[in-house]
Amino acid sequence: MKADFEIDGQSTAAPLKVLFITHNYIRRVGDFAGVFLHLLARKLRENDIEVHVVAPHDAGLGEYEEIQGIKIYRFRYADDNKETFAYRGDMHRQLFKNPLKIFTLLRFIRSARELAASIIEKENIRIVSVHWLIPNGIVGRQLKRKFKDTVRLFLSSHGTDVRLLTGVPCVYGFLRSAIRGAQGWTVVSNYLRARILRKDRSVGEKIHVVPLPNDETVFYPDNSVLEDPNLIVAASRLTVQKRLNFLLRAVKIVFRDRPHVKLEIYGEGPERDRLEKMVTELGLSERVKILKPVSQKELRKAYSRAAIVVLNSVGEGFGLALTEAMLCRTAVIGTNSGGIVDIIENDKSGLLVPPDDPQKLADAIRRLLGDVSLRERLARAGYNRAIDRFSSQSSAKRYADLFRS
Repeated sequence: MKADFEIDGQSTAAPLKVLFITHNYIRRVGDFAGVFLHLLARKLRENDIEVHVVAPHDAGLGEYEEIQGIKIYRFRYADDNKETFAYRGDMHRQLFKNPLKIFTLLRFIRSARELAASIIEKENIRIVSVHWLIPNGIVGRQLKRKFKDTVRLFLSSHGTDVRLLTGVPCVYGFLRSAIRGAQGWTVVSNYLRARILRKDRSVGEKIHVVPLPNDETVFYPDNSVLEDPNLIVAASRLTVQKRLNFLLRAVKIVFRDRPHVKLEIYGEGPERDRLEKMVTELGLSERVKILKPVSQKELRKAYSRAAIVVLNSVGEGFGLALTEAMLCRTAVIGTNSGGIVDIIENDKSGLLVPPDDPQKLADAIRRLLGDVSLRERLARAGYNRAIDRFSSQSSAKRYADLFRS
């Protein structure tokens, strides 16, 4: 029998209906865009919560479909060949590069709001969960004004939006009314929570740290895959923030006394050309491969083949690649920066190194490649920590408790 819950003093039979508003959500099974949100939506069903999703349209997609039981509504904001504002990970960079894109953003926001409002009315939705305050916090604010107390608003930040909120003048002030009108605000790490509180201490009681969920049915120790004791793997967007140039320099240092070392980087982004040129200049063309993103299943195999998985970024909101690798029982190295410190306990569940220090990173890589027992100890501890703290069930339960509170 499904549990009952209370909203506004009235007992209502489950499931509770929640509307996700996002600009990043899977477009098909196997897509990596916003895949953790789809996982969260699916896991919330196990908590008697029915999630509907409003997300942008993209070329070749329908305007409505169900993927693995989740209803997805997609709003149009331009012709197919001009709908490039979402799913590329560069919305804010497009705006900074071309201010005229503000008109595209306004159409984007208007279309999202209109579609979301129609779904709220059609499905009698009482909870709106906005993911990434920029730009979707604007949509949430407008919906709250329209529906007032008949709708509860929850905000979720995953990294980029917090950097923009706290680092770009006037942005936080513009969204302050949406933030203060929300019942709760989830962030994926204590680092992000601290950044927000430095900007506005008055919202401290609203903010809840809920890590990104991992799919334990996809990421797990794959004993059918043979480990390569010389292989390092990195999986991330190819951006300046990820500091992959420092990882390349560290591999060059390691290469001097471990000539069999190898590095595979899985990702796409604006730094690809520069990184490929750097690989050649460092004489690492035979040891380093920069590969396109792969499916989660293929990524599990890559993590399982690796002796070490590295995330060398600075100011990272969370560090999903690390928790995925830990679930595969692979040893990890991360920088002592941002949300990564929530994931790795230094010398217990992985190694932490200073940011932008290729020598210290090289030393950590050498240490793990040269000590199998240490590598295995950290991998086991990392796996146990990931199962305990970063599982999809844990994240979904915390979201469900917030929505019902």
